Amino acid sequence: MKHASNRKNKTRKNKTRKNKTRKNKTSNKMGTVNKVIGMITVPLSPDKRFYSVCGDSYIASSHINWLKRQGIQIVPIPYTTKNPKKYMSKVNGLYFPSGGAFALNSRAYYKCCKEFLNLAMKENDKGNYFPIWGGCMGMQQMVIIADGQDNLDDLLTHFDSFDNLILNLDVTEEGEKSKLFKDMPEQFKKELCVKKCTLNNHKMGISPYKFKTHKNINNFYKIVSTNKDRKGKTFVSTIEGRFYPFYGVQWHPERDCTMDYFAKFFANELKKNNNKLSKGGTRKLTKKLHTKKIDCMNYSNSLYKKCNFYWHKKTSKHNKRLCSLAQTNKKDKKYNGV
Repeated sequence: MKHASNRKNKTRKNKTRKNKTRKNKTSNKMGTVNKVIGMITVPLSPDKRFYSVCGDSYIASSHINWLKRQGIQIVPIPYTTKNPKKYMSKVNGLYFPSGGAFALNSRAYYKCCKEFLNLAMKENDKGNYFPIWGGCMGMQQMVIIADGQDNLDDLLTHFDSFDNLILNLDVTEEGEKSKLFKDMPEQFKKELCVKKCTLNNHKMGISPYKFKTHKNINNFYKIVSTNKDRKGKTFVSTIEGRFYPFYGVQWHPERDCTMDYFAKFFANELKKNNNKLSKGGTRKLTKKLHTKKIDCMNYSNSLYKKCNFYWHKKTSKHNKRLCSLAQTNKKDKKYNGV
């Protein structure tokens, strides 16, 4: 009887272990996740020959990989979404990436960024810490939105800062006291200020003079750093919200792993958000978004090696094979604009 009872006890223990394992597997599948960011997708440039076959939007993989190294999960948000509030409850913050679309040539994209930024302001006003990061074109959207005039035509001006212009940051007095810089290791701060190490690839921007004379912008953001383009014209290169956890860079930290400090900084900002998220919930958001990762050196004028292309709705005009062919073909002078 002793042996029988021992076998029964062992059987019960084994069943308990199996049940615990099943429960753990289930909880891992549906458990909570930390640091989820909603990234607004960028419209494909309409002047490209293969615009229709490649999809509806894209995100350069450099933005995605930069954040993933810090354990941040990415949820792509189609810039055509009609339900932004659904995404706001499923992410810890927002990211406006760089790309070839401008507010001037893609009003739908600007409208999407504006709607999400206003929703983020409301979340912060309610006490739910909700950060935003804007990279290059993303920062430009943030500045135009803050101006409050929807001036997509001439608020921004042209700068000679395209084609991999490498610069050191000229940090302002306010920038020294900013959240972005105040806790930064001194050696790294020194390198940013002295060494030419920040990559610029933008044709548009805003001067400090214009920034400060537009009171709504100056009241909303502080200038953290400035830079000069090849012709000596000064542009605003880093901004930070005065009252909201909003950050923008005109340069490209995501293209250089030595700039991971900024991704770590933003990961810590995301942790302050109160949204309780589940893996199952984030999967549902991307389930219907058709994705294809392709070589996009041709599409991006050699700016990006890889891009994630998104089809918001699968239609007959999309063609994965032709899209891949379009990006790997030699450049066509007629269609090489960004």
